[in-house]
Amino acid sequence: MGTTPLIRPPEGHDDHMIETVLDARRLTPSFRRPALGFLVLYTPLYYMLLFLVPASLRGPAADLLSPLGAAGALWILWKGMKSKEPGERMRWRFFFIGTCVYNVVEFLWRGTDLLAWKGHSPMASVYDLLYVFIPLCYFAGITYSLNRPSRSAALRVLFDLVIIVAVACTLEWQFLLAPHLAGAADSEKGAMMLSFLYPVMSAGGWIGSVLFYLRYREHSRRNAGELCGIGAVGVWTAVNHLYFILNIEGHYASGSWIDPLWTLGLHLLALASILPDTPQNFPVPDRPKARRIEHRLQTLLPYLAASLLICFVFFDAKEWRPLTIGMMVTTLLVLARQVVAILSYEKLLGVVSRSHEELERLHRENLYHKEELERTIGQLNELNASREAEARTDFLTGLSNRRSINEWLHKHAAAQRKLSVVLLDIDHFKKINDTYGHDTGDVVLTEISRVLRDTAGSADLVGRFGGEEFIVLLPEAGIEQAAAFAERLRQRIAGHSFQYGPGGPERVTVSIGLTVWNGAKDDIPAMLKRADRSLYMAKRQGRNTVVSM
Repeated sequence: MGTTPLIRPPEGHDDHMIETVLDARRLTPSFRRPALGFLVLYTPLYYMLLFLVPASLRGPAADLLSPLGAAGALWILWKGMKSKEPGERMRWRFFFIGTCVYNVVEFLWRGTDLLAWKGHSPMASVYDLLYVFIPLCYFAGITYSLNRPSRSAALRVLFDLVIIVAVACTLEWQFLLAPHLAGAADSEKGAMMLSFLYPVMSAGGWIGSVLFYLRYREHSRRNAGELCGIGAVGVWTAVNHLYFILNIEGHYASGSWIDPLWTLGLHLLALASILPDTPQNFPVPDRPKARRIEHRLQTLLPYLAASLLICFVFFDAKEWRPLTIGMMVTTLLVLARQVVAILSYEKLLGVVSRSHEELERLHRENLYHKEELERTIGQLNELNASREAEARTDFLTGLSNRRSINEWLHKHAAAQRKLSVVLLDIDHFKKINDTYGHDTGDVVLTEISRVLRDTAGSADLVGRFGGEEFIVLLPEAGIEQAAAFAERLRQRIAGHSFQYGPGGPERVTVSIGLTVWNGAKDDIPAMLKRADRSLYMAKRQGRNTVVSM
């Protein structure tokens, strides 16, 4: 009991969690335990003292105990309100204001009674008006944090509330107030009618709270403030009806057995203020059947109340005239027809709601499958692009392969643009493979491809033409530019250190042949043959040289 459970907020609301934990820690165990003990034990001790003291002292005892219990509830409610999250405090301010008014009025009423006024105090009418204000504050607190209804929906609930309260007032007036008004003096009738506001306003606040709670509460959680607020107003409604009956019959006096029950309503609110707003803060399982029953009960209550009133009018009628009977029967039939229409509408609404839920489910599934399909298409595109790149790339050196080179040459030839071709072959490459192995030969091929990429320009195409042969295509380059590039390339390769021999760095040379594209009268195979003959002549001239044709 001494620890406060951490309330887990929605994901991503870390600041909200920190603020909630800090607010909850304000109610320390040194306050919470005595407060719970006070709220749990006060009402039993109140009853015990009332029955232990002599009957002549019960009135003064109640005049002392009731304000004490109300003041304790106010103090606990104040501490609990300060511990709430900022968004919840407005609800508890309504509860606190109502409890403050109760404390003020209770202190005045009990004080005047304790100062030896017999029966009701001379200012009873003023106190009655202030007592009527309290259920309105609690009603505002209960409905403040509910889901905000639309204006038309809230108006329907208010109409239901007015109908039910009107029926309750009519029946109570007829069977409770009217018999006593008939025999009362004119000076007493005003006070009796004013005291009738006690049960009427508390019943209105309680019924309205229940109607709004059933209609607009969040089904995903239970709120201690809402439930205890409804419980407190419900206790007050029952006690105020008992008080009204005892009062108009002249049987009420301070120290009555109903006095502790008013304080009990306050203690329910105070208890809610020191409890977490959501018990255990775990989501409540959604129960569609229970929700439909709640909604149907809330919808049918005004019709049931009106039917009950008509039945009382029917059986209380002095004369059963045909018009009276016809009016009552017709009214009942109209109400029954309205109920049937509402139930049919709700059934249709349920079908539409289920269809909407099914459409939403199918929409979510379609979105999921669409995302899956898009991911699959993306993966296939990436795979195709990778395979396409692999089909045009030499796997060892990463340079363009012969297929890619031929495609590039045909595109360039179609554009009729200037082009030079540099073809090179590694000198004595077979000896390297035979002496050091093919792994070393692969190292040499990789190193030469790196030198080629570093020497060529961004617009040039570098490729492996086959075996130990490489090719560099120089667009927009003439024979002089190609010869200069080839010589620079030969020197770089000759000066490069290849780490493949057991004795340290080794040198590798290349023979280079080059040619140019002769325009429309030329073709690709002829151009490549010229480059190959140039390469052959470079090898015949002793290798490590450049020959152009």
